[in-house]
Amino acid sequence: MSSKCLRKNKGKLLILLGLFCITLSGFTISGQLNFSHAEASSENTPSESVSPTATPMPPKPADTSLTAYSTKKGLILRWNKVKKNNSGYEIQYAVKKDFKSKKSVWVKNNEKVSKTIKNLKKNTKYYVRIRTYYQAEQEKIYGDFSKVVSMTTAGDVTFLHKEGFYCEKISNTTQKRIIGKSYTKNNYVQLSDLRYIRVQHYDYKGKIQSGELIVNKKIANNTVKVFYELFQKKYPIQRMKLIDDYGADDETSMEANNTSAFNFRNVSGSSHLSKHAYGLAIDINPKINPYVKGSTVLPKNSKSYTQRNVSKCKGKYKDNMIHKNDVAYKIFTKYGFSWGGNWNSLKDYQHFEAS
Repeated sequence: MSSKCLRKNKGKLLILLGLFCITLSGFTISGQLNFSHAEASSENTPSESVSPTATPMPPKPADTSLTAYSTKKGLILRWNKVKKNNSGYEIQYAVKKDFKSKKSVWVKNNEKVSKTIKNLKKNTKYYVRIRTYYQAEQEKIYGDFSKVVSMTTAGDVTFLHKEGFYCEKISNTTQKRIIGKSYTKNNYVQLSDLRYIRVQHYDYKGKIQSGELIVNKKIANNTVKVFYELFQKKYPIQRMKLIDDYGADDETSMEANNTSAFNFRNVSGSSHLSKHAYGLAIDINPKINPYVKGSTVLPKNSKSYTQRNVSKCKGKYKDNMIHKNDVAYKIFTKYGFSWGGNWNSLKDYQHFEAS
């Protein structure tokens, strides 16, 4: 205070009011300082009083998980809903795993659990991740990014039944996966005779997954329709990957309860080609629907499921076994497939084939 001001106010009590605001990590403290100065007094000591108010920042929203499915128009994304302390979601996608040149899509609704990203390059692998965010007064508070998922967009689609349910010609990318494994050069089946199929399915935990098959082009459209109808019924399929992910080894794939179709191989225990070699057969949940001929049971880890009576079977997933006239049976036979469980000389409960 200037000496001029002091002279003017001599003998009076002066109150100086100062407002302050201190921001610490996660808190804002506000209050006021009161300085009292009595020049007539011999005790010229200021007094301070602080009345802090602590306002915690909103908590970081919970994380979510992401699943991606390819379609003709791009990618279909689904995630778990997060409502508490969450305003929406940020989706990032890129063609490089390090997310350089990434693009972001904002979903400004915490109730939404899906988004289709359109107009992407066909037959291109994309990396995708998602995170929640809370819109505070002046900034966004983010959750952590989900685990990165990758998915290749559709190539030359020959039939699109519904979004996420389609078939396409065998692309160069798919050829690299199957040549020398499930496919070898032969005089019976050419790559042009086959179609790559993408569908969605419910797994044994009730979660939606992306499934893939290769079948003959003669049955490709109907196969897509079959799996769409199974999906609508929420029919559980544990996993559905190309058998090439298991080294094109039928036993390994079956032991993993993997649903598969094309594999250029002979019938088990014979010298003639299987229907699978032509892409005309599909094995559904093979571990719980085994191949049984006399004492031979395939896969070997499926013996508990040779007992087909649900009340007597001790298998963990006995309720998912295929039976005549159940949901799977009716849908497959509707589209012209026959069931190996009806055979007399042996039982192939997993097997549906087209003529």
